[in-house]
Amino acid sequence: MILERCGRCKAPIYVRLAASWNQDGTVTGRFASKTRVVQVYADEIDYILSGISERIGLDISRIVTEGERKAGLDFTGAIFAKLGGLVGVLSRSFLFRRLVFVFVLKAAKNAGFGDCHLVEYRHRRRMVVRFRDPFNPPILSGNMLGAFEAFSQRPGTVDWEVAGDVATMTITSDGPADRIGDERLEPVLPPTLPGDYHVERCPRCRMPIEIGRRYHFDLKKGIATEVETGRRIVTVMVESLTAIFGELAGELGDEVGRMVVELESEYIEGIAPRGEQATEGVLRGLLGDLCIKGMGNPVSVSVGDAEIEVRVENPFSEEMLAGRVLGFHRAIFGGPADVEWTPDRAGFMTIRTRGQT
Repeated sequence: MILERCGRCKAPIYVRLAASWNQDGTVTGRFASKTRVVQVYADEIDYILSGISERIGLDISRIVTEGERKAGLDFTGAIFAKLGGLVGVLSRSFLFRRLVFVFVLKAAKNAGFGDCHLVEYRHRRRMVVRFRDPFNPPILSGNMLGAFEAFSQRPGTVDWEVAGDVATMTITSDGPADRIGDERLEPVLPPTLPGDYHVERCPRCRMPIEIGRRYHFDLKKGIATEVETGRRIVTVMVESLTAIFGELAGELGDEVGRMVVELESEYIEGIAPRGEQATEGVLRGLLGDLCIKGMGNPVSVSVGDAEIEVRVENPFSEEMLAGRVLGFHRAIFGGPADVEWTPDRAGFMTIRTRGQT
């Protein structure tokens, strides 16, 4: 019998093996230490992507898949490059190559992407994966395609079908390896500022105790749920969001960034508690989950007359954080508001919202 949970805090063992919670408000990968991950609501991502599609009147699923493919290719390629490429050589050997994708699907399941199974695998030629209760199928398809390309060292294509609560992804190799090296993402990581965020950790597995209290992990179904709200949570790479939004901006224009801000604010306003007083304590409480989710460290918060100012160090996404604060502003003060923010070039951003008069 495989041990799947810590015997003390009941948190999934794989989550502990895959991620590290840091004092600076970030969560980083253990297999690829330069990779940041973040926990977000599944329907939050769906709301943003479907909202962009509705506003421009186009199906953006293929653009989303392409952005995620690049992120998945980079992440998996970085792991294979470890030990001078020895990890890749061993992974592609006859003994281990099928186990690699079993491991990839196990990671997807523990990230809350759904119950997934490898239906078919032909070495470097074809792979079929099936998800039950899947997270966003275009994102999952890009993720699987990127991993397949990094492993097979040649480009591929992916098609997916959704029938009820089941999504099936079929990946096929479609040519030589010419594009793989050129299309790796070059991670653009701003400086990370040190922080003093401390959590109580399980004495046995060293996971933050709050993880086991905050989330319920159904390891059979591959679904993680936030206990307090009942909302589904997924763990995604920050680089994935950056790649997806970047791919959309490259195809559709810079206005995509502003759409993300507005859609995120709508989502947050819709789920935020009502009737709260406009105080710094209330806003700190609303932003209190940023660190544990890997979104950044809100080091200063001020609330004035229909105004909010927040400094977030090590932000995971400028647009989503700006939209988040804007949504909380609208929920607290009521009525329309505007937002502006400083770009994250030195490890922090400042977000300011102001009610419209």
